[in-house]
Amino acid sequence: MAPPPTTGVTTGTADPASTIPVTTPPNPEDPSVVTRFTATVPFGEKGGHVSSEQIVYGFGTAAVSDARYKDVIYTVPLRGTVRYPTGPAGTPGDSRVQPSASGGHPVVVFLHGMHDSSDLNNAKGYDYLQKNLAENGYVAFSIDAGKINGLNGNASDAGALARGQLLMTTLDLLRAGNATGVFNGVALPALKGRMDLGRVGLVGHSRGAEAVAYAVELNRQRVGISYQNVEKARDIRAATVPLQAALDEARQRVDEAQSASTAASVQLLIAKFKHQAALGRTPPAPALEIEALTREVEQLQRQAQDAQAVLQAAELALEKATAALRDLGTVVRRINANSEQWLQQATSEEALRQTGVLLPSSTGDPHRIRAVFSLAAINKKQLSRITHVPFMTLLPSCDGDVYTLEGAQIFDESRYTAEDDSAPKYQVLVRGANHNFYNDYWAKIDDSQIRAPLYCKAAEAETLRLSQEDQRRNGMFLIESFMRYFVGDEFQFAPYWKGQAPIPAAGCPVGEGSCDERVILTIHQPAAQRKLLQNFRAIDASAKNPNGLSTAYEKFAQAVQCRFLALKPDRDAACTDPASQDSVDRLFKEGALYDYTYDAKTLLTWSITDQAQLQWAAAGAAMTIHTGDLSTQGFDTLSLRVAVVAPIGQEVEIALTDTQDRKAAIKGSDFSDALYGIARKPDGAIPLVDAPADSIYADTGTTRPLLNMVAVPLKAFALHGVDLAHIKQVTLRFPKASGSVAVTDVLLQRMN
Repeated sequence: MAPPPTTGVTTGTADPASTIPVTTPPNPEDPSVVTRFTATVPFGEKGGHVSSEQIVYGFGTAAVSDARYKDVIYTVPLRGTVRYPTGPAGTPGDSRVQPSASGGHPVVVFLHGMHDSSDLNNAKGYDYLQKNLAENGYVAFSIDAGKINGLNGNASDAGALARGQLLMTTLDLLRAGNATGVFNGVALPALKGRMDLGRVGLVGHSRGAEAVAYAVELNRQRVGISYQNVEKARDIRAATVPLQAALDEARQRVDEAQSASTAASVQLLIAKFKHQAALGRTPPAPALEIEALTREVEQLQRQAQDAQAVLQAAELALEKATAALRDLGTVVRRINANSEQWLQQATSEEALRQTGVLLPSSTGDPHRIRAVFSLAAINKKQLSRITHVPFMTLLPSCDGDVYTLEGAQIFDESRYTAEDDSAPKYQVLVRGANHNFYNDYWAKIDDSQIRAPLYCKAAEAETLRLSQEDQRRNGMFLIESFMRYFVGDEFQFAPYWKGQAPIPAAGCPVGEGSCDERVILTIHQPAAQRKLLQNFRAIDASAKNPNGLSTAYEKFAQAVQCRFLALKPDRDAACTDPASQDSVDRLFKEGALYDYTYDAKTLLTWSITDQAQLQWAAAGAAMTIHTGDLSTQGFDTLSLRVAVVAPIGQEVEIALTDTQDRKAAIKGSDFSDALYGIARKPDGAIPLVDAPADSIYADTGTTRPLLNMVAVPLKAFALHGVDLAHIKQVTLRFPKASGSVAVTDVLLQRMN
């Protein structure tokens, strides 16, 4: 592969424009003033309902399966915890969700990930969220998937299908039993009629986060288990068990024969040494001694030969046992003893029914899933079809468990999957958050001390870590406001999820009135509410952007366009020279390389989707996207995604030029904290000047660069004379003396 180009790709006309001043506090009363935020959102007020106590439910047993291994079908308990509103609070609260006509409350379901296989402990870790939701008018379940955790080592997909089936079976049960309060024969009268299953939200954490994202696909295309599947699994195991037992026995015999042969050889060698020593002795050893030693060597020689023959026979038997199992085409994977017993009992469809184990449906009607929140997700299934449901992925910057931040892949790979996608997608980077603190039970382990950047180390004097309490405060706001907005139609939260309001104080660390520098929000609106100006999904993206025109690069030392970076182990990076379209190497590598052997000089990014990778060594490098004669009618925001790879901070001046050459520019940092990699409050200097205290984080990769959104209101350009009905170019200019960034998704979006 050729090296990346070392000069600017083309020339441009990116003369700097004076940047528009922006006032800090919202000022909705003066429409001529440009402000970052135009509204506020409430949070932390008392709810309008009384929550029930935490109830542990048990609805029987269900079967789950593996995505690839046909012999892996096993049983798991249908259990977890639930809280629900028991009635109105004594004093009115701030809850605005409305029950259904029949009195049902919206439902939010939590699903934990991999931690341990203990009973219920993982599920109980979200009770602080369940209680708060119940007090605000929601029925909140937390599913126990501990028994799936116990068998993850045998899963081809890290248990994603099994968790998804458990989730869908639980939703099926809730729908079937809501009217009567009887769920799979188990009475829970307190829930009778209390649920509105036309309004369901899903929240998953870690492997559970992948499962709730996968549930979007499963809800459209069920993967169930039939009696025929059970029969097949039993037959495979029945045929395999004796062969596996024979193989295990053959291995044991080889091990025993190997030990015996080795012992016999050692004894023979010792005897030979004694015999040689006797022959070489001065004066010579007596004849009787020599004769005795000779007989011992001969005897041990026969024993060693016999032992070798036994070993050879055992090895041949092992080869035959291995071949027999190989010819069957499968191996037995471990399932729990109860599941083995169940498979042996389910010898007919009637016998299966008698066991009482529920099978996941292949034909169930889709559930009305109105929102999915994916928290610190893994992505073993490489999901790419999370569409038509509002979707949020939260990425903790100090995640020491899923340190590759794979939830970003789910967001990125699903952005353009469906041309008619009807729902928005969100990516939220929480700086200073780790993997575990969102779950009370998991919080005993600070995973960020394992594989996380320097600023995540709790012992550092300059640490910017969130404490357990502060991380949960912020998590409560993000999770609950998302669910309450999209599931419960509580529109008071809309301004935040449109990028128009700051995080309220109750969602910030204790004692802080604002904390937007900690939480970086990226919004990708539905297809009808966005217009793409440039990304780099096509090999000729720079020569022919979505408007059919070119994208120019000025004063860059190096520029590379990448359709995607490596997704180990399935694909290599696909990067090209924007001018020649020849294959070249990427400038920045994947964050998955950030390991114990990480070279601090390697430039890394944690977003591995389409992007332009840019480097410059003189102020004023610029990318200009030619748009012809573009009208912005129907849109209110210009947005782009930027990953600041080096140094810690960068400024970007975003300019619009109309067909009459009227031009206005906005400083990206006036509307976003995405351009500085550390959670520092704006001080008038950053991001153009790195804070001196952050020099210890200067190694590339330590801030986990991601493609985050910078969004500015189109109104700002109109107020300064630009004709938004006739835009000829969009320019991104970088005023810092040097730097490395990645850019993608230059969009017009309609947030309102």
